[in-house]
Amino acid sequence: MARDGDRLGARAVRAGGIAVSKYRPLVAVVAYHLADDRVPRWPHGGYGVPGPYLDRLRAAGARTAIISPGESGDAEEILEPFDGLMLVGGGDVDPSRYGQEPSENIYGVEPDRDAFEIDVLHAADELGIPTLCICRGMQIMNVAFGGTLVQHLPEVPGIEEHGAPVADERTMHEVRSDERSRLRATTGVEVISCSSHHHQAPDRIGEGLRATGWTADGVVEAIERERDDDPDERPYEAGWMLGVQWHPEDTAASDPAQQSLFDALSNLARWRGSRARPGVRGGRSREYGLVDYDPAWPSLFEEESARIREALGDVAARIEHVGSTAVPGLAAKPVIDIQVSVRSMVPRDRFVAPLVGLGYEFVPDPMDTEHEYFKKEANGARTYQIHVCPVGSEWERRHLAFRDHLRVNPGDAIRYAELKRRLAAEHPRDVIAYVEGKTPFIRAIEERALAPEPSTHV
Repeated sequence: MARDGDRLGARAVRAGGIAVSKYRPLVAVVAYHLADDRVPRWPHGGYGVPGPYLDRLRAAGARTAIISPGESGDAEEILEPFDGLMLVGGGDVDPSRYGQEPSENIYGVEPDRDAFEIDVLHAADELGIPTLCICRGMQIMNVAFGGTLVQHLPEVPGIEEHGAPVADERTMHEVRSDERSRLRATTGVEVISCSSHHHQAPDRIGEGLRATGWTADGVVEAIERERDDDPDERPYEAGWMLGVQWHPEDTAASDPAQQSLFDALSNLARWRGSRARPGVRGGRSREYGLVDYDPAWPSLFEEESARIREALGDVAARIEHVGSTAVPGLAAKPVIDIQVSVRSMVPRDRFVAPLVGLGYEFVPDPMDTEHEYFKKEANGARTYQIHVCPVGSEWERRHLAFRDHLRVNPGDAIRYAELKRRLAAEHPRDVIAYVEGKTPFIRAIEERALAPEPSTHV
């Protein structure tokens, strides 16, 4: 039997092609001050970032670059070369930044770092740069948007042990995530085991932020940016700004939930960096191309669906052929889209391990708790994609409604094919622009297909 890549038209794919992207995103990491003589033969100090932060980003496929207070130019100019941003731990934020006098427990204040990080956070928010803020990074994120901090947790009655940063004393505790949060979407777990060494935490949450993770004693351990604009009107990755109070770099090498935070930042940064630059026609995404409808596609779906059903068993409540290859006569990228509906998205190990065992690569969706994504490639070409979603979810309903509408409305299918061909010609090597260019058409069809039938009562 021919390999899937050949059966799906890999020759045509590579000619038009759907090759694997080689682009590695560049993530800016803000450094903190190193005191005089902190480094041997550096009498005048410098700037640095602990290695584990960089190691976990590199493990996620990102390139890293350190930026530091004192950079010339405005924050948007400084961030212009970068695809992602990460703020790391360190000393305390100056309490004057949130309208308080410092307590005797404040340590390691760096006023220029405070100012620099606040500026780059606002710039990242404006530019839509995906951002991960860790420990002190989360605290400055809260302050940047008008929030306040508890200056010393041990003075608050009923607070459990959260570690002691000055003494480098760590403790492990559990953090419960909000079920509709990007934290939950990213990690895929309800309760995360976390390495903690902080003596401060958010008090009043900043404007446009919301708390999405807590310890059992009620301390806020995660916050994220909430934008009030239409998600369909902004780039996919633009809404992801997540702050965590603990240190995921401590345990990420052995805990996939912790590593997923770095993976999400890297993947979203790759998405952003793969876009075509202003004035440039082609992007840096994988190549892609459309081919005429192939009558073999339904059979390929049935064969792969049987393998998926055997691997997942009762975990899969429903397996459907979706996307353009599921619509007879419709030109498409020769990639079979498969929708697997499950009764629960957690724990996701129930479906991740079996699908990885079938040769799929798992790419978590850090935006949507009702969707996870898998891809399979052969001979350098993408062949199958799986979308996992809950039974009865909006994701499930929309994708089935769009497919079913095109199957019985050939005029709309023709218009969709024409749109796709035009977008593919206009955006070579920019599959992101291609996908986003289709979105208004898809949303309009979904709304029509899901609209309630008009009443026939007189």
